[in-house]
Amino acid sequence: KSHFDDVPLKPQRVYEEMNTELDRDTCYVTTIGLSQIAGAQFLHVYNPRNWINCGQAGPLGWTLPAALGVRVALPDKKIVALSGDYDFQFMIEELAVGAQHKLPYLHIVVNNSYLGLIRQAQRGFEMDFEVSLAFENINTSDDGDALPGYGVDHVAVAEGLGCKAIRVKSPNEFKHAFAKAHELMEEHRVPVVLEFILERVTNIAMGTEIDGVNEFEDILCLDPDLSLETPVDLDPVSESAIAQ
Repeated sequence: KSHFDDVPLKPQRVYEEMNTELDRDTCYVTTIGLSQIAGAQFLHVYNPRNWINCGQAGPLGWTLPAALGVRVALPDKKIVALSGDYDFQFMIEELAVGAQHKLPYLHIVVNNSYLGLIRQAQRGFEMDFEVSLAFENINTSDDGDALPGYGVDHVAVAEGLGCKAIRVKSPNEFKHAFAKAHELMEEHRVPVVLEFILERVTNIAMGTEIDGVNEFEDILCLDPDLSLETPVDLDPVSESAIAQ
């Protein structure tokens, strides 16, 4: 299931909106973490070499400079980078390179203010510790754009590095934010950051085997006769059927 109206946002809804608002020929660049795992599950990728990934090496910070490299290599392509908050912070200063050399691309930042994959991987061991990035930023307020308790103001930092940035806190803001981001890229020819403020804890489906994936969120089931507890036997397709 991906259609949630929660505030703060659920990441599934962000990916659903990306599928709606971004072109079929979009080239995605991403690295590691729950953002990348969920993106691989929810985002629609239609063409070869439109999912540029670090090969599971796990180098946090890879996404931003990689997106700049893909932008240079494919100047006519629509490039969209996907980062969690810490992957984005790791090499955030490289935004200035994109601004200086006029390398426009869209950088989606899904911000829950901690390292979610580190926490979720402990569930099987009955632990729930996190590497937190949250702190009370004295420059934020309850009635301001940046939310208290989420730490770094990514919008302020991105704009301080010569780029444009938009923060999204509600599903009602999605369509305007994507439209504005494309407008800013066309006008200024610099990277544009689109930050989505997520709920603090979301557990993303994962498992050690393809037939043993654990689901932690609500499942959208269109057939009431189907059940996660009842395996469905699929008849193999015969060679004659393939030939036809």
